[in-house]
Amino acid sequence: MIDRRARAVWRLGAVALAMALVAWAPRARAGGDTSYGRVEGDLELAPGAGVTVASYGVRPTLDLRARYLSMAGVFVSYEDALQRATDPARLLATGVELRPLFVVRWLQGLEAGRPTLDLLVDSFGLELGAFFAQPPGGAFGARMGVQAALGLELPLFAHAEGLFLTAHGGVRLSDRWVSEASFTGPERERAAFLTLGLAWHEIAYAGILR
Repeated sequence: MIDRRARAVWRLGAVALAMALVAWAPRARAGGDTSYGRVEGDLELAPGAGVTVASYGVRPTLDLRARYLSMAGVFVSYEDALQRATDPARLLATGVELRPLFVVRWLQGLEAGRPTLDLLVDSFGLELGAFFAQPPGGAFGARMGVQAALGLELPLFAHAEGLFLTAHGGVRLSDRWVSEASFTGPERERAAFLTLGLAWHEIAYAGILR
């Protein structure tokens, strides 16, 4: 009986210690490198995959992003309906991305002391670009237009490198829809979308601005 109680007390103590270390570790990191590894290199690569839910349907999606110091960069996203009879059958979007909150928070020392929260806030992004779609029976890029979106990424590790849950949502307007003076037209000429997925962030030194 005494041995069982001793083992139970030991286990409870070990669990309590582990929980204390988990709670303390993020704050210890925040007191050190509050960039959470971002300034270890100047180039961040973020390949990802997921699914896009849009007013025209659901599409598996591949995504690739490259950012300078995690602040600004470019992106390419590809959606495929896997059925050429759907509209659109395929879609490629590309553009630029600006993430202004990281440099402001980091330089002003505005970290919350929790890497997950800081990295989530830092990931807020503004996106602007163009898309090229393939309508049924048409060529790839037969329909094109502009897109604007917002993005957020939640880290699964307390570091700028590693696996992130991603969300990017916005609107797409075809050039035909924009050119209409009354901004009317078929619903397929405009669409709202939300892309959810996973992305791996890798930081490297590329000497972009030397």
